[in-house]
Amino acid sequence: MLHHHRPGHDQYRHRHGSGAGGLHSHAGDLRGQPPGYSTLQSGDSDVFLGGWLPAQQKIYDAAMQSDAIVDLGNNVEGARMGFAVPGYVHDAGITSAEQLNEPENRERFGAEFYSIESGSTVGEAIHDAADNDVYGLGDWDIRESSTAGMLAEVDAAYRDQRWIAFYGWTPHWMAPKYDMVILDDPESVYGRENGKSDIRTVVRRDFSEANPNLTRFLDQVVFSAEEQSQFIDEFSQQGKDLEEVAEQWIESNPEQVQSFLEGVTTRDGEQPTIE
Repeated sequence: MLHHHRPGHDQYRHRHGSGAGGLHSHAGDLRGQPPGYSTLQSGDSDVFLGGWLPAQQKIYDAAMQSDAIVDLGNNVEGARMGFAVPGYVHDAGITSAEQLNEPENRERFGAEFYSIESGSTVGEAIHDAADNDVYGLGDWDIRESSTAGMLAEVDAAYRDQRWIAFYGWTPHWMAPKYDMVILDDPESVYGRENGKSDIRTVVRRDFSEANPNLTRFLDQVVFSAEEQSQFIDEFSQQGKDLEEVAEQWIESNPEQVQSFLEGVTTRDGEQPTIE
């Protein structure tokens, strides 16, 4: 079994011999342990593609101490989370969270910041920032709702070209749909290096030892956050079949696919070919 927990908020589950499952939660909502770690440790799954770090650091560290799992490294380059705005707000000159509370900007944002459910890790981060008046957010209205509720507000603002500041992350379909830009965060409210994140491929140790060929393949599969965001947009927003999205990408990126397959062999011990 393979689990993919996206930070962006989506959890994608794929069982051997079946199609893709639904989209559920997100990397910031860490009130409970993401199922990928517990199912790896119990032997109910073999591969987890959604190890978001540093957002899941404590849970990840605890799971690694069991010595039952192996971290193969990052599978998405450029993942980030933090203060976000639509592209037209960035084009107007807003590039840093330090600018949010400047008088003219504060008025245009309505002194409101949209975030996800209270109790999530990212919810705690923005409330800590407000409590300490970071970026002058002490008297801002932190508007919390479900992920869908927050994005409905973003969508309404985008259609009207109104200014809005919200919690954003990538990879996610919000990135291409709203031309989203994550602002500089010099006070590291959402983590160091402006919310830079890794999304790790984590596998069950017994599985990796029994399947070195497949493990090599998984170790070499790396996408950019932009590619992942486009995938998510195409199948979750545009309604394309997952197989269609995958096939189109493979046809358009043969060299990248070949890099995934370097040193990997088929069941017959042959070098796989791309047709």
